[in-house]
Amino acid sequence: QQIIAIGDIEYGQYLAAECAACHQAGASEGIPAINGMDAEVFVALMLAYRSKVMENPVMQMIAGRLDDEQIGSLALYFSTLEPPK
Repeated sequence: QQIIAIGDIEYGQYLAAECAACHQAGASEGIPAINGMDAEVFVALMLAYRSKVMENPVMQMIAGRLDDEQIGSLALYFSTLEPPK
C-alpha cells in the first residue's frame, strides 16, 4: 500500500514500454499479460522478483533496477488498463 501511494500513473505509463514489449495482451506462452492486474498483486510480484524470492533471471534483473516509486507507478498504470480477453 505504501509503495502504491507513492506511485504516479503518468510516470508508470512512461516506464511501461519495456514491460509491454513482453507482457502485451496475447504475450507468448509462459509470459503473462499484466494489463488490468491488481496493483497490490503487481507490487507483491515485483518485490518478490527484486528480492529473488521468485525465480526468473530476466524478471529479477528488471525488478532489481526498479525503485519503490517506479514499481508503484507501474502497478497503478497497469491496474487501469483493460485486461486481455
